[in-house]
Amino acid sequence: MSTAWAKKRNFIFVLMMALLLGVQLLVLVYYGNRKAGFHEDELYTYYSSNKTAGLFVNDRQWMERDALRNDFVVLPGEGFRYQVVKQMQSWDVHPPFYYYLFHTACSLFPGVFSKWLGIGVNLIGYIGSYLLLAYGVYTAVTCGERAPGKGEEEKEKTRSKGRMLALLTCLGWGFSGAVISGVMFIRMYQWLTFFVLLCLGLHLRAVKKGDFRVRTFFLPLALTVFLGFLTQYYYIIFHFFLALAFCFWLIKSRKVKEVFAYGAACGAGFVGAVLYYPASMSHILRGYRGTEAVSEFSDVSNTWERLRFFYGLFDDYVMNGTLSWWLLGICLFAVTYEYLRKKGKRKAASFGAAWDMILFACAGYFFTVSKTALLLGETSNRYQLPIYGLLLFLILYGAWTLLSGFVKPLTGGGKERTAKVVLAGAFGVLLLVTEGLALKSGRVFFLYEEEREAMSFVQEHREDTVVVFYNEASSDHIWWLSDELMEYERVYLASQGNQEPITDRRISESDRLLVYVADHENREASLELLLKANPKLSRCQMKIEKGLWTLYELK
Repeated sequence: MSTAWAKKRNFIFVLMMALLLGVQLLVLVYYGNRKAGFHEDELYTYYSSNKTAGLFVNDRQWMERDALRNDFVVLPGEGFRYQVVKQMQSWDVHPPFYYYLFHTACSLFPGVFSKWLGIGVNLIGYIGSYLLLAYGVYTAVTCGERAPGKGEEEKEKTRSKGRMLALLTCLGWGFSGAVISGVMFIRMYQWLTFFVLLCLGLHLRAVKKGDFRVRTFFLPLALTVFLGFLTQYYYIIFHFFLALAFCFWLIKSRKVKEVFAYGAACGAGFVGAVLYYPASMSHILRGYRGTEAVSEFSDVSNTWERLRFFYGLFDDYVMNGTLSWWLLGICLFAVTYEYLRKKGKRKAASFGAAWDMILFACAGYFFTVSKTALLLGETSNRYQLPIYGLLLFLILYGAWTLLSGFVKPLTGGGKERTAKVVLAGAFGVLLLVTEGLALKSGRVFFLYEEEREAMSFVQEHREDTVVVFYNEASSDHIWWLSDELMEYERVYLASQGNQEPITDRRISESDRLLVYVADHENREASLELLLKANPKLSRCQMKIEKGLWTLYELK
């Protein structure tokens, strides 16, 4: 094959990947426009990144809008306060790097509270993840092309397979409901995906090129460990299992010196992260999430239930219920292929060291995270999100490797390339139909579109007098209403446990009250306090139910 034709094929591949990325970004912007509300953890992202004075609950006192809003935005002159961000996270259970990124975005737009600040940060992480996933797939497939004895034609076939699988993997991954939801969720998981894929890419490049120089491998590796660990602690789980597989390959390849250099690089990155952020060890070993994770991991009785739960999430939100069919097909073709191989009619199917490393790392990560992560329904997809693209690649690679082994004998070798193009097209159509049906059925979450009507009601009544009756046992749940409460001029905070008469003049003279009441046995009694405080009010109508809160209108 001529050099000019090879360059043309590479150009076509890059163009197709760029067009696919552009379409997927448009889809993400479309879903971003549909996002109408926030998960409580998302609101905590804004607060813990941009805190000014701190949020406090004072019974029977008014809270002005600015006093609330100022803790969710970066005020002029308070931008780029990374030390405050670091301190806030040390008091919680998360590392700070993602919050640095988010705080930077908010600092560039002082005074702005917008979902697009969080979605924008995630879109940048998505673009990086897309490129790294494509690179990782292509590198994994072409790792063996440098083996001695391979002709140029055979090498080009391998590269063509790598380009095709990179395109198919990114197509199925980027249009899946789980990945779109991950971008919509204003937390660190999209950036965890980025660092997991960056970690994998560095390892695959080293395997493919045999390049173990400090500048090109060990130094970038140490930096990736440092930043990955400081983004989300789950990063270290993936790296641990990948490192085991990688070191096994190094020993098998008789690269003993590289094993020690590799350990030193990983250790330097990890130790550097702990020294920079000492709270990490407390979070992992003594924090409530760390102790919960250890407890769940040591409980053997829940293993099958948890594995089935996370298997179901991947099946539903990436494969749209077709995962069992894919696995069944791969098993049937594998059995048939092995039978024909023993009959001398097929060569042994080879997947390569890179495929083995990815499989081992994903299996270890999936098992460990399934055993330790919180079970929160569909939103638990976030914990496995970093390996969804790799799991999809493993499925496609396995199916393609086995199926393509039947193409040449069936075509007589004369139209092998055409047959493989048709097969790739069939895979692409199947993925598009699968993901399209999933999106049509509403497999994207973290949108909270049901809150659009509630926000419209709030904005229409932003001048009204507002009372918030909170449960003393969970007063922090007030901040789950922050996006609504910061629309009002001021709100009156009152404990449901305090049943003394309300004497505030604004409340007693208002023609209408909007009242948020937390779920509590004193709900009715709390509303009765307002009716007694204001003789002009006689009717009470429920307007909106939101999580643990109910909004009433008294007039």
